Formats: sequence, C-alpha cells, structure tokens
Amino acid sequence: MSLTKRGKVVTVVAATLGAGIVGLGALAFTGNAPGPIQRIVDQAIHRPDPCPLTGETRGQGRDAPRRPVMAVKIGNTEAAYPLSGLNDADVIYEELVEGGITRFVSLYQCNEPRRVGPVRSARTTDPRILLQYADPPILAYSGASPAVTTYVEQVGVISLTETSANAAYTRDTSRIAPHNLYVSIKALYREARGDDVDRSAPEPVFDFSDEVPTPSKRARSASVTFSFATTAQWAWSHGRWVRLFGGEPFVLEGGDPLAVDNVLIQEVVVGSGIGSSPDVTLTGHGRAWLLRDGRLVPGRWTRLSLDDVTEFVTKAGDQFAFAPGTTFVELVPKATGEISFGR
Repeated sequence: MSLTKRGKVVTVVAATLGAGIVGLGALAFTGNAPGPIQRIVDQAIHRPDPCPLTGETRGQGRDAPRRPVMAVKIGNTEAAYPLSGLNDADVIYEELVEGGITRFVSLYQCNEPRRVGPVRSARTTDPRILLQYADPPILAYSGASPAVTTYVEQVGVISLTETSANAAYTRDTSRIAPHNLYVSIKALYREARGDDVDRSAPEPVFDFSDEVPTPSKRARSASVTFSFATTAQWAWSHGRWVRLFGGEPFVLEGGDPLAVDNVLIQEVVVGSGIGSSPDVTLTGHGRAWLLRDGRLVPGRWTRLSLDDVTEFVTKAGDQFAFAPGTTFVELVPKATGEISFGR
C-alpha cells in the first residue's frame, strides 16, 4: 500500500522521534543523558550511588553507605608484617615519619573490615591529609606525643584511640607489642556517635573516568624512594598496580598482595616538625604523577589551604582522571625523594 505525501512525512517524523528516544535511552543507561531524563531513568532502574572515594558501585545494586570517612594509622615495618585490612581501603596514603621510615593512613568509607592494623601513633601529617575529606575528620590511632596530641586536638580531629574507643580495639596475643593492636572499622563507626560527627557521605575528592588522560605514556613499574631506609616499588600486573617488597608482591594477612587501581605520586616539602613528627607541607603546589591502566600521566598538584581539596592536573591543564577503584597516594619528599618509572 502506498503512502500519501502527508503519511510519508508522519512516518519520517515518527521514525526520527523513535530513534531519538532510543538514543536518549542508551545515553541514560550509561549515565550520560541530560539531567531530567537521567533522573527519570535512574529512578526507574534504581542506579546505585557509587562509592565517593572510588567511583565504583557496590554489589547487588546497593547504594554507597551514607557515612563519613574512617581513617586508621597503620605501621609499615617488617616487624608489623603482614598488615591487615589494606585491600579493603578506598584510599591509602604513605607518609614519611621519623628515622626515614614510612607509615600508612588508610581510609575506609564503602567497606568495613573487622581487622585493620597493626594500628600505630599519629603524626601532624595525618590531619593535614584528612581535612579535605571531612570537617571534622575521624582518625583511629594508638596515641601520640603530647605535642602532636595538642596539634590534633587544635585542628579538630575526632580521635578514636584505644582509650577513647576501647570497644573497637583488640590486642593480638600472638604478636609482639607495639605491633599487636588491631581495630574493627564497623566497631569504630559504632563508637563515633558524638554530636560532632557528620553522618553524611563525603564529597568525591578524585575525578573518575574509564578514559586515560592525555598526554600519557606506557609504564609497567615505578620506584619511589622516601629516604635511605624506605623505597616503595610498584609493578603493573594482571590489570592492577601491585606493591612489591624485596622484588616480590607485598603480601597482606590472608595471602593476597596489596594491589590498587591508581598510584598517585605527590611530591611534597618535608622539614623538621613537632617533636619526632616531620613537618610535611600539604599546601602550595608541586609535581605529581598518576599511574593507571599501565600508563603514566605527569602533571602538577595545587592546594590553597588545608580546608581545600588537592587538585591534580595534567600538563595540558585538565583534571587528572582516575581509574574507578582504589587509590594509593605516595607523599614523597622533594629534597630526599627519588622517582623513576620503567616500561
């Protein structure tokens, strides 16, 4: 049956509208449709909220938990190995402490492992890291020198120590002190019930994308020297960055290697500080490198004040785009640090 001229026009318009609707639907299912349409589709299919610090969604269609970041200070010496709970962290920072050694600040928001540690003492660097994640930030640690304790209190950190949050901590009798103190993230959240705690989820600190930023180049390994005593090594293996120790994977309690999706290297100024705590400057600007997807992205960082979030940009001036997943941040000293990459 032949169509009239008017019928043909109607058919073309209907087909065009149909194609447009299909196209918008496809965009909506990838999260890229215009705002009003995206909201309608999200409500219809209940697209789960991603974890703010990883950009990933949890399993079984669950939304990210609405709770603040929980930070734990963890030791990093052979006497403390194997470490527990690091592969459940969203973000991990490595910072220089006294004697040329480093320690970790491990951040949890989406997961709540029951055993994290060994837990060690705080340094002035810790609140400077955490203020960009929450106001006030929450930190679990074993204690601190009087000068550091005063600083932590002045900054306004909510301190969850073995004394103030005893129910969340355990001592492992099979380990030797001080490397025998462990904490439960789930229990820490129960202990953090004060009026000062912001119950909402944090705003994202990193931008996430499946696309690797440009310019970038191939990288299969990285070596980050903090001091004469500490060098962090990384290798690209099976789609993730694996931490090495003595040339072999750095194995955690349970037998799995420490592996992350992003390694962020941030060059910082380190000077003499309060007591035994080095003075790590986390404001200003400096060089930065992002390792993701077997690629190296060079750039710079800027942070105007401790209340601001650190911004990372490429040489082209674009925001660093992190791979969805976990991130390890190396706060490497500018004066004593050495950084190298292998292809």
